[in-house]
Amino acid sequence: MTPTDEVETRPDEIVVECEMEASPQTLWRALTEEELLADWLGARPAAEGEDAMEGPRYRIVEAEPYDRLRYAWHDPSCPDAPPFVTIELEPIAGGRTRFRLTHGQVVARAPAIRAANSNTPPLALAA
Repeated sequence: MTPTDEVETRPDEIVVECEMEASPQTLWRALTEEELLADWLGARPAAEGEDAMEGPRYRIVEAEPYDRLRYAWHDPSCPDAPPFVTIELEPIAGGRTRFRLTHGQVVARAPAIRAANSNTPPLALAA
């Protein structure tokens, strides 16, 4: 998970960050099992070809176990809401987890350039 001071947020995003008294594995289960997710977020999985929907629906579009999860999200009561929910989990001391939920558009971010060795910052190549 990216430290908070390095994350860029946009004005059209909703970001919720907190520390949870549970491990990333426990939270992962709550975020990926249909029955538990329905209890926690009040959403059900979207069925293929489903037109008429009542209540929020989701479809998992990215999953890195115990680290990052992204849902395509649709709530007919909020048709203008951003279409993605991204959840990032980071283990912290005491079996707890730093939890970050971002509801917004998916924006492709350029990966950080890092040195292959321990140089920080990376050394410039001579021309």
